[in-house]
Order: sequence, then structure tokens, then C-alpha cells
Amino acid sequence: MASSQNHTRTFWIATTLASLAVLTLMGRLVWVTVTAGKNREYRDPVVSERVVRGTIYDRGGQILAIETPSYNLYFRLSHIKDMDATASLVSPYIGMTVDEIKQQVSRYQTYALVRKDIGESEAAALRNAVRQAALSNAVDIEKRVGRTYPASFHASQTIGFVDTNNHGLEGIEYAQDDNLSPMPVLGSPDTSYGQDITLTLDIDVQYLLDLEMQRIAQEHMPDYAIGIVMDAKSGDILALSSYPWYDTNDIASSSETSRLNHAVNYLYEPGSVFKIFSLCAEMEIGQADLSKPFICDGAFTFDGITIGCHEPHGTVTPREMISQSCNGAVANWALQTDSKKFYGILDQLGFNRAYDIGLPSRSRARIADPSTWSARSKATISFGQEVSVTALHLAAAATALANGGSMLEPHLILKRSKGNESGGIGETLFQREITKSGQIFSEEVASKVLDYMHTATEVGGTARLAAVEGVDVSAKTGTAQLYNPETRSYKDGGNLASTLALVPTKDPKYIIYIAAGNPKGNTIWGANIAAPAVGKVVKGLVSQGKLASSVSPLL
Repeated sequence: MASSQNHTRTFWIATTLASLAVLTLMGRLVWVTVTAGKNREYRDPVVSERVVRGTIYDRGGQILAIETPSYNLYFRLSHIKDMDATASLVSPYIGMTVDEIKQQVSRYQTYALVRKDIGESEAAALRNAVRQAALSNAVDIEKRVGRTYPASFHASQTIGFVDTNNHGLEGIEYAQDDNLSPMPVLGSPDTSYGQDITLTLDIDVQYLLDLEMQRIAQEHMPDYAIGIVMDAKSGDILALSSYPWYDTNDIASSSETSRLNHAVNYLYEPGSVFKIFSLCAEMEIGQADLSKPFICDGAFTFDGITIGCHEPHGTVTPREMISQSCNGAVANWALQTDSKKFYGILDQLGFNRAYDIGLPSRSRARIADPSTWSARSKATISFGQEVSVTALHLAAAATALANGGSMLEPHLILKRSKGNESGGIGETLFQREITKSGQIFSEEVASKVLDYMHTATEVGGTARLAAVEGVDVSAKTGTAQLYNPETRSYKDGGNLASTLALVPTKDPKYIIYIAAGNPKGNTIWGANIAAPAVGKVVKGLVSQGKLASSVSPLL
């Protein structure tokens, strides 16, 4: 019993001491907190109150996207005693009659939106009138920050657009959102400025290309049209077009289809324009007997497989293969070429990779590994089937022809610069560098293929409608049967009419590619749809002083 009492006494003593220790510790913490509070004061970090989104320019300094203030007019209905007088006051500044204002206001019960997107000068004058009439409690003029796109539908899918909070949703606006509109600067109470972005686009060249896109759409009614103009010596994309398009200043009227950028995202089988790259590979590898002409009777049969041509071509050399677009000849020479070597050169030309040019998506071209090829694969690949590419891949590969067999990386962003209050282009933070790959094929091969392509623009060639007097144009047309994955057939997959050109033939300066998917006019041929459009773009480049001509252009 005594032992139990001792244990109880010991427990209470220990509990009491522990409680005193806790109280002492808490008291010390309170004292430290109060004392520290007297000596130090916590302040919220200072950050910029506003971020100005960076401006997007073309290569010549033309504005493609810029932040612009706008103003919305609201009425506090409970504070308005005389609606007619208030409506009469604001009417001259907002382009609405008194009756229109009253009808608009009648839709609301407490806080009425009268007019959106009032200009800055009109808003300033309106604010002064409201102040003089002592109606500031009844009339609100709220400033909003918007985005204006001076080029309208031109390069719309490339530039993209922003949401109501000025955050990018598509195109460059989306992919470069962190650069265009960064977090507010810490430690500065003033405005923060996003980076300005200068694209490689030339808006004058973009207008030329879009004019031809529109003409093709009106005359041939395709499901879509694709166009790209590239600087052959730098890889800079000067124009990028995808039809149908939309007005970036009126997103509400756009459709999902019109917002698709087919030029860089849409993968398809390119058809006969691909023959120029196959021929480069065949010539560089040197295993095919190109000195022996191919006799085309309209079909080429091997191992029980028949490859058809659109007509008999007779005696075909590499020159005629390009100018007449003979499937049988290019397939015959491919079959004489080692599969891995043939695949290797096409792979080096970018037909198995994706390009990061600063846009949100990066479509990857595709040619299956030779180990998976069927008996007909190499033959059909040689004239552009069993290949998945975009317009960007074709234009980028063509830079190898323009640079003696060495390919260039494509670019869309020319530079990024510091934004500033003055509105001019500030210090350069990033500058694109011209990047060449290794030697894919020889200068001799490149020169010969360009010469063969020039023959195609002469009388009797498939690209004769791409010819421009006074300028040597090298071009290759294509009319591809599109594969229908649902029926697993080319018979009901539609057609792609296209033309790829380099100009001028000797030391090319520009690469031009135009294509129309599923044309529904009176022709389906690339020679009749895309080739004339290429010729008109070339004439436009001459007219703009970007290409030399031996004669005056006839536009």
C-alpha cells in the first residue's frame, strides 16, 4: 500500500514539473515574438502592378501583334435618375443613339454593359464629360487590355491569339507565352515588360502567298490549301499559309478547322514532288545504272507488282524522269539501290524527324525502317507513297538542293528582345543562327537535279505553268493519291495537287511549296493548280524587288 502511495506522489510531482516547463517555454516564445516584432517589420514583396505583353514583329519591323488598351462603358442603374439625359451625354462618344443605348441597358437590372471596346481617345473625352456632369457615381469607364493583330487573317494560325486575360491560346502567342508575358518583376513597383519577338516572316511575301491561296480556294474548292516560302540560304520561313484561315481580331467567328495550321502539322504522302529527293539519293549512292535510259510504256512491272504512270513516256533519262514525272523510271532506279543507303539519305534529309520552330506542335515525318518494307515499299517510296511529311519537311529538305547538298535547319523566330516603355525593339536576348547539317549529297548532284527541274518548266514539262519570263525557275509538280485509312485504299482517298520550286535555278534564293488537298474544280493536277500559283508568287517577288529578272515583270 505504501508503495502505491509513493508511485502516485512521484507521478504528480513529475506532471507538475512538466507543466511548469511547458508554461515557461510558451512564455519565452511569446516574449521572443513580441520583442522581435518591436525590432522587425514584415513587408509583402514589391512586384510590378502590370505586365505589358511583348509585341510580335515580322522581319522588317512590321507589327503582327501588339497590346492595346480598350475601354468598356457601364451604367450603375440605381444611381441614374434621368436615363434620357445620361444616354444623351454619352451617345456622341460611343457611336450609339439614345434609343440604342436605352435598348441595350434594358437587358440589365443593376449594372449594365453599354458598349465594349471604346478607343483610348474617345474614352478620355467621355471620362471628362462624365466628370463635368457629376455622373462619376453612375457611369463607369473600365480599362481593359486587349490584343490587336494588324495583319488580320494573314499568318493567323502561325501568330495565334490570346484569351480575355491576355494569355496565349494558339500559335506563337501560346508557345512563347512565358517570354511574351512573364511573371511581374520582383522589387519593382513599376510596369514589367514582356519580351518582343521578331519572326522570320516577311509580311509582304505572306501577302503574295495568301493571294494565291485565296485564288486556289475560289477556283478549285479544295478541302484545304498549304503554302510556304523559305529563304533558301538561311532556312528562314518568310511566309506560311494554311487555308481556310480566320481573322485573329475576331476569334468568335473562327472554326476549329480554320485554326488548324496544315503547313506545319498536317502529315500526308507528298506524291511526285518527292522524286527529286529520291533521285538525289539514287545519284549519290551510284549503284543504279542511270546511263541506261528507262523505257516507259505506261507501266513498270517487277516481282509480280505493277507500278503505273499517268501516260507512256517512252525513253526516259533522269532529266525526263523529272520533267515528265515518270513513276516507273524512279522506281526502277530505286530497286537497283541498296535499301539501307537509300533510306539513310532520305533520313538525313529530315524525313524521319520533327522540327522545333517555336510553335506548339512538332509533327514528325515518317519513313518506315527498311526491315519492315514490303516487296513494293522501296519503289513506292521513291515516288512519294508510304512516306508521311509536312510542307515544312519538304521545304527544309529542299535547302540541300540550294546549298550544294548541305541542308539547313528551318527557323520561324528570328530574335527575342527586351521590351521597353518606348515601344521600340530593345536589347537582343536571342538571335537565330544559320545551322547547316553535314554534306548529304554532292554539289554535282544538287546542280544536276536543279537543272533537271528547270527543264520541267520548259515547253512539254509538267511544271511549265510555273515558268516566269526573265527568271530561271526549277520546279517539280505532284498529283498524289491520298491514302484512305478507313478503306485502306488509294482509290477513294482523294488527291493532293502540289508543286515545289527553287528560284533562281543557279544559286537559289527562295524555296516555294504550294499544295491543295482534294480540289473539286475542273482539274486535279498539280501542274494546273499549284504550278501557276508558284509562278505568280515568283512574279510577285520580282515586282517587290526581291528577285532579279532579265525582263520587266508582267503582273
